[in-house]
Amino acid sequence: MRRRGRRRAPESGAPVHHLAAAGEHLPFRDGAFDTVVATLVLCSVRDPGATATEVRRVLAPGGRLLVLEHVRAPSPRLAAWQDRLARPWAAVAGGCRPNRDTTASLQAAGFDVAAVAPFVLRPSIPLVAPHVQGAARLA
Repeated sequence: MRRRGRRRAPESGAPVHHLAAAGEHLPFRDGAFDTVVATLVLCSVRDPGATATEVRRVLAPGGRLLVLEHVRAPSPRLAAWQDRLARPWAAVAGGCRPNRDTTASLQAAGFDVAAVAPFVLRPSIPLVAPHVQGAARLA
């Protein structure tokens, strides 16, 4: 994705700075950003709770986190399959864990997730079809 981003950045007309960093240790000062965007990333970081806490740290007061993430299924049957297949899926899908309860991780880190809503992305592989999208605000 970074390669694709570098190639397409000039099309945006905006200054773009690419930086590789672990979500659990963001190299930015406290309150540096008004908005953080997380798109299909919280499934693959090592520690989603620590990453959510780190995002909270770098957000300015009143900041928001825009999310579009796939999440643990509300259906017990699909959630059980997500648990069974989490390790092999991660091995072939860049570390993606389909069984993460991302909304709970955001809440535990101090985000208000009232404006984060579930939806099912179609077409999609059922294992990773449940998603959430919206704006989480600092609680």
